[in-house]
Amino acid sequence: MLISARVAARHWLQRRVRQTTQAHARSRPRETILLAGVNAVSELFLQSVREIAFDQIDVAGILAEDAVLRGRTVQQRPILGTINDLHKVLGSLRVHGVAVDRIVVATAADRLSPNSLHTLLEVEKNSDIALQFLSERLGFDDSPRQSSAFSECERAINNGQQALALKREPNHLNVASNPFWFRKRIVDCLAAAVLVIVFAPVIALVGLLVALDVGFPAVFWQKRPGLCGRPFRILKFRTMHAPYDNLARRLSDEQRLSAVGRFLRRTRLDELPQLYNILVGHMSFVGPRPLLPCDQSPEFAARLGVRPGITGWAQINGGRIVTARDKAILDIWYISNASFMLDLRIVLRTVQMILFGDRCNINAIAEARTHLEQLAGIRLMPSEIAIPAE
Repeated sequence: MLISARVAARHWLQRRVRQTTQAHARSRPRETILLAGVNAVSELFLQSVREIAFDQIDVAGILAEDAVLRGRTVQQRPILGTINDLHKVLGSLRVHGVAVDRIVVATAADRLSPNSLHTLLEVEKNSDIALQFLSERLGFDDSPRQSSAFSECERAINNGQQALALKREPNHLNVASNPFWFRKRIVDCLAAAVLVIVFAPVIALVGLLVALDVGFPAVFWQKRPGLCGRPFRILKFRTMHAPYDNLARRLSDEQRLSAVGRFLRRTRLDELPQLYNILVGHMSFVGPRPLLPCDQSPEFAARLGVRPGITGWAQINGGRIVTARDKAILDIWYISNASFMLDLRIVLRTVQMILFGDRCNINAIAEARTHLEQLAGIRLMPSEIAIPAE
């Protein structure tokens, strides 16, 4: 009798939810969230979602602070793992086609362990997943947590838009009115479409090697500032193993990098998925290399005036050898002097760089620094590199 009553009650509840959803269907898509924390607040949140926002929010699962709770349920929502397992949980959901839009934390920030808080902030920084603490939203936290690194960097990029707008004046870069960039976009689309077909077997083979080496998913993304600072997801083949070993010990980047990953990075084959970024308009073949939000300085926001590229003037004249500041100066020089012949030269030099490695060109850096000093009417600090020109 108890089992029959439970089945009938659940059937009645699901039927009511379906009827109400059909009657109050909304045009905006449902938001998928992860709930972090198992306590009275998390139960109240789940109950609120069921009563108020059942047609707006889909709770994909719960993250507990204690590994003992893994596999249990809270109001019919599964506990997928601990907060420290967040990367693994997101990867598992992504394999099943579930993209998390927001992580709601039901535990106050000062009550989380340092590792758990670091994991949450790291995910917020390196992805487009929003992080929300219920204690702050409810106004109970007298000393709100400091804004995450990504939020600070995003504000820096937004502030940099003012500098970018100044650079677009007729006496400066004048990117917006230059027809070259429109024609370049057409060439990028055609070339990317052809290369996707030509390199389809190579892409499939590399994807298979990555899956066998580091597992699924074979492709990962990072959030980077693109044209005019708008964020986009840059795609790459995975070259690293999971950040933690079987004993939950954090591994260094050198330990995580596999032999296959080193080969893919050395030959730049890990960047083949970026052909998709080019097709959809996020990137170009040649342009300033997209940086992490925290590495994009507002001082050089002018490099955000064009689509970022797979390769660029900075990559063939220094690559990983020169400083980030000199790379930005080289990128601004490219934007000022861009042409199809220069793009062709960069592509050919990129092939040379892949075969023989990064080389520093002191003369190109000095020319770019002089150009920027004349353009902006300022005096730059001396370059930090002292490597002979190749």
